[in-house]
Amino acid sequence: MPQLKIFPFNPLQVNAYLIYEPHGAGILIDPSCADQAEFDELKAFIDSNHIRLDYQLNTHGHFDHVFGVRWVRDAFHPKYLIHKGDDQFIRMAGTQARSFGFDYSGEVPQPDAELIDNQVITAGDISLRVIHVPGHSQACVAFYEAVTGWLFSGDTLFAGGIGRTDLPGGSTKQILRSIRERLLVLPDETMVFPGHGPSSTIKKERLTNPYL
Repeated sequence: MPQLKIFPFNPLQVNAYLIYEPHGAGILIDPSCADQAEFDELKAFIDSNHIRLDYQLNTHGHFDHVFGVRWVRDAFHPKYLIHKGDDQFIRMAGTQARSFGFDYSGEVPQPDAELIDNQVITAGDISLRVIHVPGHSQACVAFYEAVTGWLFSGDTLFAGGIGRTDLPGGSTKQILRSIRERLLVLPDETMVFPGHGPSSTIKKERLTNPYL
């Protein structure tokens, strides 16, 4: 059974999710470590658990979610995948970061392949289905692991909230449709692991989220 380690990284506390099998395969979602100390923390965990990191995936391309992509690639050589619609954001990560007051001078590597709706990413016994959920950006995706019942919702669905839609490519109408038609249809007991903040469940969000 896959295990999960959560790393809240960088000043915006982006949740980087490492799904892994000890002494086996691993997938990292939203590699957001922004400095050497944060990367060292991630690397120490991967090394100590003898994880073979097969993939790093992004839910979307906003700067705070891609800070660590190059470090992770250079250290572990996983395949890097993101939806092609957010290529513009990873190309402009430094500019975007500086506009929010962050000093980021690195470049995000080009993806090895693109994420496609309903695609299944497999590593060992880990199997993630890609769910396209436009609204926070046009290319946002979520990842669903059916065996464990884990949903990695990025900046689309939060505990008690939804993602902001005032950034380029954002749409309140789209994000609400994405959540209602693509995420809330998952089983009630599905655990929701968002891009920032605490976890929740599909049932709780369906019944109590004030935005839905």
